[in-house]
Amino acid sequence: MAEGKDKKGNVDPNRRAVIIGGAAAVAGIAAGIVIGGYGFPRTTKVVQPQVTVEKEISTVTKTVTTTTVKQIGYVKQKVANISQLSSPGQYVTTNYMGYLVYIIKTGVPSENGVGPDNDIVGFSAYCAHMGYILEFDPATNCLLCPEHFSQYDVTRGGMQVVGHPNQYLTQLILEYDSSTGDIYALGFNRLVYGTYNTALQGMSSSSGGGSS
Repeated sequence: MAEGKDKKGNVDPNRRAVIIGGAAAVAGIAAGIVIGGYGFPRTTKVVQPQVTVEKEISTVTKTVTTTTVKQIGYVKQKVANISQLSSPGQYVTTNYMGYLVYIIKTGVPSENGVGPDNDIVGFSAYCAHMGYILEFDPATNCLLCPEHFSQYDVTRGGMQVVGHPNQYLTQLILEYDSSTGDIYALGFNRLVYGTYNTALQGMSSSSGGGSS
């Protein structure tokens, strides 16, 4: 007679309950595993890789070019000697750096005058109006333009007195050497007519000229 059956061939109800209960337990465990997997998500630990950055040190060589600019300026130049200007009204015409100039003894203390009596002055010979060559008038101590009759007072720094110009006549800065009587030009106090850079455009020249 097979196990689990009674003499009449009927299945033992207790055994059937045990089998069914065991199967249900197994199914419950399986379902719990599945549900637990979704109900309690896994914690994932992310490991960040470590990156080492090495700094590259570079050396930069810089080439510096230095440009030396030669300054072009006025030169010190002998333009007369006091022996040529012994009396008031005497003058010398000469060239300074290529420009025609007057060296005049006015007989009275004059603006920027040099010499024992501070009455020797120098001026550009070019009219500030249109550049015509000026003439000296000892009676008025003025340089006159023969073209448009402009006048400049040489005792007052070349101040315009009459005529068209609206500026002073360019004056020559002088230096007097009492030991020799020599008179030197050091430069102009403003642009000579017709120049944009009087020193740059001028030419060095030896002193000269004569009394008139």
